[in-house]
Amino acid sequence: MLTSLLLTAALANDAHLPPLIEWQGQSENLMQTQGPLVTDFEKSGGIDSPNYEQTVAYLHALQKANPTQFSIKTIAKSNAGRDIDMLIASQDGVASAEAISLSKKPTLLIQAGIHSGEIDGKDAGFMLLRDIANGKRDDILNRVNLLFIPILNVDGHERRGEFNRINQRGPRVMGFRTNGQNLNLNRDYTKLDTPGIRAVADVVNQYRPDLYIDIHVTDGADYQYDVTYGYNPAFVSVTPKVTKALDTYVKPIIDEKLQEQGHIPGPLVFVMDKMEFKHGLAGWVAGPRYSNGWGELRHLPTILVENHSLKPYKQRVLGTYVLLDGAIDAMASNADKLAAAVKSSVQSQPKELVVELGYAKEPDFVEFKGIAYEHYFSDATKTKEVRYLGKPQNYEKLPIYWQKDIKTQVAIPKAFYIPAQYSQIIDTLKVQGVELQTVDALTSLNLTQGIIAEHEFAKSPFEGRFRVTPTMEYKTGAYTLDSSWLKVDTQQRLGLLATHLLHPEAPDSLFQWGYMHTIFQRTEYVENYALAPYAETLLKQNPELAKQYEQKLKDESFAQDADSRRAWLYANSPYYDQQYLRYPILMQY
Repeated sequence: MLTSLLLTAALANDAHLPPLIEWQGQSENLMQTQGPLVTDFEKSGGIDSPNYEQTVAYLHALQKANPTQFSIKTIAKSNAGRDIDMLIASQDGVASAEAISLSKKPTLLIQAGIHSGEIDGKDAGFMLLRDIANGKRDDILNRVNLLFIPILNVDGHERRGEFNRINQRGPRVMGFRTNGQNLNLNRDYTKLDTPGIRAVADVVNQYRPDLYIDIHVTDGADYQYDVTYGYNPAFVSVTPKVTKALDTYVKPIIDEKLQEQGHIPGPLVFVMDKMEFKHGLAGWVAGPRYSNGWGELRHLPTILVENHSLKPYKQRVLGTYVLLDGAIDAMASNADKLAAAVKSSVQSQPKELVVELGYAKEPDFVEFKGIAYEHYFSDATKTKEVRYLGKPQNYEKLPIYWQKDIKTQVAIPKAFYIPAQYSQIIDTLKVQGVELQTVDALTSLNLTQGIIAEHEFAKSPFEGRFRVTPTMEYKTGAYTLDSSWLKVDTQQRLGLLATHLLHPEAPDSLFQWGYMHTIFQRTEYVENYALAPYAETLLKQNPELAKQYEQKLKDESFAQDADSRRAWLYANSPYYDQQYLRYPILMQY
């Protein structure tokens, strides 16, 4: 039973939050109060979540209770040296990656705690696995294999406290959003700076799951939905066949099961104006730095769950259990159809890739289950604020502004060519699972190189890196490559992901994340006593260059600036650094 001290603390931490709509659901019957595998969450009455040590202990208790079907694999060590564990559940008792990848049963990858304050998935997954271990849910492993990561961000999980998320109802003590180095793992799916996301890439490549579910808790406005989830919609997806399969074969089954158990499933959307909800919703579209955007480019059906932070922890965890159960039903019933959609998607990759989207200026309209609100003057902030009233308010036509205006679209090359000295890029591609080939010695090719005409560095670091935004020009010509170069053919399963990683105009390219900052620095210079006589000879021997120079001199500021004139002459000499501001990865069209 919940002690009066715990109850007082829980109420105190909720006092500043909007009032609740009373909830009761059939899913409450999923909780157990007796038996050796009652979870810490259940023991607390649905308000607590175990710490790392207790979590690992319970994971091993599950495995001990069902050793023929459960096994545990450490998929990585965190920066602080903690194990990141994954439980593998298979009726056949074979836990190897090869066996799971070749299994005739579909495989579901469940990931919890990427933001470890948002830990609903851990406690829901433990309840589900407990029900398998004690024989209550024998049906599950008859139909699917499960991969369960209870805490991905293990270091952030142990930065625990009662005051980590001011707008979230529980658990009473929760972890922190970022890891021990203050990096957000759900911004790391392209650059792979964290051990956790590198491990996820490895798991996906080795075990080949058929569905990937990443469980979060959302911030923002109040509304009636307790479980919201989604993926990039078909009208903006680069792999629309996979999206349509999720719409057709997965979402209806999950929604029906949630509704039957007393939950209200909703769309994955955010708010355009947090001060005025009726101004509409933001239809966010994930890029590949996020789990669901990354999964999209891999043709991997991926669902991002965002439980509603203002709903009680118990309600959210039970809703997550039901969602996972619905996903299992959907996979088991439609495995062949999902697989066929993925296969067709891989075989019909586009010739162009949209790499950046903006919000539409004109909205679409949706029905939405909101919460009534009012404005008031706050004595503390001395301005107008929003107050949600805890009463349903349904919108028949609420505006929604989707990110569907194309800002940047690139042609997908036939291949990229990477010089061997960029070993960090090559290593990252290999971890991602992108296939690379060694170039034959002295291969002559017609290739395109990007030239950085302008660039702007971010004024402050983001996710530990100083990002750069370029304006590109391109030059095509003959290049002779030797066997130190590596080729990335885009006609492969991960061709779309490779394009986003390697094209310089893609916002989540390794280039824009700062993998190639050395091309912005010059390391060889010229002395004026050598440049002046050399330039005089150069201009006499090259009439075309002399004509360009005369044209430049018509610019008054250039004509009056000796340093600018010297810089131009040096830049147009063969002594100039030919790699300065040249994108080193070549493209073949």
